[in-house]
Amino acid sequence: MAEKDMTFDIEYDVVVIGGGGSGKSAALTAAKGGLSVALLEKMEHTGGTSIYAEGQAAFESSEQKTRKLPEGKQFPSKEEGFKRYIDYSHHRANTDVVRMQVSNTAETIDLMKKLGIEYTDVNIYAYDQPHELYTFHRPEGLGEHMQEVLLRACVNAGVDIFTSTPAKKLLMKDNAVVGVQALDSKGNRINIGCKDVVLASGGYGNSPELVKKYSWLYRSADYTYQCVPTENTGDGLNMALEIGADTDNIGPIMIIPCARTKTLTSHVSGAGSQPVLWVNKTGKRFASEEVAMSFADAGNTIAMQPQGTVYAIIDSDTIQHLMNDGSDIGLGDFIEYHMKLTRLQTELDQDVEAGIAWKGNSIEELAKSMGLDAQVLADTVKEYNEACDNHYDSLFFKPSKFLRHVRKGPFYAINMAPSVLVSDGGIRVNGNMQVTDEKYKPITGLYAVGNDASGLYGDTYNLDVPGTANGFAHASGRVAARHIIKTLGA
Repeated sequence: MAEKDMTFDIEYDVVVIGGGGSGKSAALTAAKGGLSVALLEKMEHTGGTSIYAEGQAAFESSEQKTRKLPEGKQFPSKEEGFKRYIDYSHHRANTDVVRMQVSNTAETIDLMKKLGIEYTDVNIYAYDQPHELYTFHRPEGLGEHMQEVLLRACVNAGVDIFTSTPAKKLLMKDNAVVGVQALDSKGNRINIGCKDVVLASGGYGNSPELVKKYSWLYRSADYTYQCVPTENTGDGLNMALEIGADTDNIGPIMIIPCARTKTLTSHVSGAGSQPVLWVNKTGKRFASEEVAMSFADAGNTIAMQPQGTVYAIIDSDTIQHLMNDGSDIGLGDFIEYHMKLTRLQTELDQDVEAGIAWKGNSIEELAKSMGLDAQVLADTVKEYNEACDNHYDSLFFKPSKFLRHVRKGPFYAINMAPSVLVSDGGIRVNGNMQVTDEKYKPITGLYAVGNDASGLYGDTYNLDVPGTANGFAHASGRVAARHIIKTLGA
């Protein structure tokens, strides 16, 4: 939006749009650098997706330098991290953005420690996963506590925080961003003048329309299930595109399997996320369920099935195993490795009663209650049990340790859905997090950070560097703010 005779209701040096981890990191850094800062958050509270983050990635951090790993394991160097990001993206990542990530995430750890954050562990996300790097810095209290600490630090540093205040337009003058038009908490339009704007609105992952438009998930976008209550609907992306910004590798999205209508801490969802027997709406298997060890790959696998629907089929013996022995794989802090799913039977009974899970005394009865072809599902289960007998899966080569029979009734089916956590690509930026136009030229006064920015991914979130998105959020926000401080000469 460009206007010749523009007037502002209030002016700041910097306006940050979005109050998650990337936005608060940018606001705090800018304020500590002597700049006046306004942070606009459209929700009633700040935090965004960062509230649900568990750990953050870092390379050559002070925590890594003081900890030991099991014999044969090592913490990755910045060089190893750089190469892993580039290789995993199939060389589609922006090398300047990747360099920014590996060079600045260790400092995030030190800054958080100065704010009072304690790190309880530096590990991998999925235990027994051979490909992960040991980058996962787990803070006490996880993401929710980190966001509380950052919010307090922003307030103490003098950041003016406006909640229930959605940004609507970027204001332009002489081809530079000079302000933001927003709606205040009462719905009144306000024009806020500034020298720089930082877009930190969290991407577009919660907008089915934009997911259909930009990602590979267009066939299943209407069948996804939102397991965390975020509102990342592409605000920053749309505002940037309106004034001539360009995109880069915009399609990556982070998907996690979750039982439909359930939370990630649900024991039913945790059971369905195990490498048990999975079938789609045809009643047939479609992959090695070992893929469950990486929630990002498992999410992609489920999302590719007809109507984004997968059924986890378990028998009574498996239920007892999960309740008494614990999970075979973990899902971070939501379902810990070898955690006993003690609520599983109770939850299953409730879900069957509510019609969101299914039960049958035989496989044929289970199939009929699900609306599947009874003979097809029976044949699938028979073939699967034969693989369990032989300790060899000739269809998908699932490791024998995950081959568990489906024989003892009653039998249950859990409705697993792809849940889009965040988008991982969007506005093209350079290594300073400046937004660029179609000619790769920075747009004066505009930055994008966190999940509003592109550059770190190929087509999938790389869980083999666990904590990447959260690490990127805080590092990119800080790098953008420091470039603003340098440019303004504060």
